[in-house]
Amino acid sequence: MGSEFIDILLFGAIAVFLVYRLRSILGSSEGKIVNIRTKKTQTQFKPKIVPKDDNQEFLDGASKAYEMIVQAYQNNNIENVKDLLTAEALKAMEQAKAPKEIKFSEVKSSSILEDQSDDKRLVKSVKFESEHYNVASNEIITVVEEWGFEKEKKSSDPNWKLFSIKLVS
Repeated sequence: MGSEFIDILLFGAIAVFLVYRLRSILGSSEGKIVNIRTKKTQTQFKPKIVPKDDNQEFLDGASKAYEMIVQAYQNNNIENVKDLLTAEALKAMEQAKAPKEIKFSEVKSSSILEDQSDDKRLVKSVKFESEHYNVASNEIITVVEEWGFEKEKKSSDPNWKLFSIKLVS
């Protein structure tokens, strides 16, 4: 009985840690990706005026989300990141199968291409340049993609969700 109680406590601690890390990576309810430890209280979010620091915080979080989504896709385990995808993106990624010989290495750079807002949602388009390793040919491949993230303004869900991927090169 004692080891079962310890197991339950251990799994509970792991769950709390994972929830905390996901929250710090994926966002807040103010419509941008923030780090909980550095979050400042804001009375009102103004999407038309975006300070440079906010964009950097968004890019940091988007880069982490990119890594998580790409790794889940390559491991054919996209269900692990379904909270980061719109229903359409989830369906498309579940139907496509990742090549087994290509492995994600790192994000080399990211930049915001477009920052839009309408009455219902916020949309940001991000250009990612990343490196992948081709196991079969033993070479590094540079991939450039444009990812579209959206967030419903009135949603209680703090996460930005991936809704589009466009391969640039």
